[in-house]
Amino acid sequence: MWGVDPLKVGDYTPYELTLIAKQKRNAEQTEFENLLCLAWHTEALARQRKLPRFEKLLKEARKKPSKKASSKSDAILKAMAAAKGVTIK
Repeated sequence: MWGVDPLKVGDYTPYELTLIAKQKRNAEQTEFENLLCLAWHTEALARQRKLPRFEKLLKEARKKPSKKASSKSDAILKAMAAAKGVTIK
């Protein structure tokens, strides 16, 4: 249900189960937001009269992040770790 084997639920404290449930909810929310973003971009590209060159899109996607964006990448890494059940402070 929460990504925990039902036979192992008794091995966790209620607090640990709460953390697992929160991490699972956050992972599902992140996945939903990613899919929503994909749908939005798909529709945005479909409405364009002339598509940008695919190489240009890739180049923009592969740009090195600025120093300000490093906090965003840290948040992404923390979300990925949370999805795997690891909590990073």
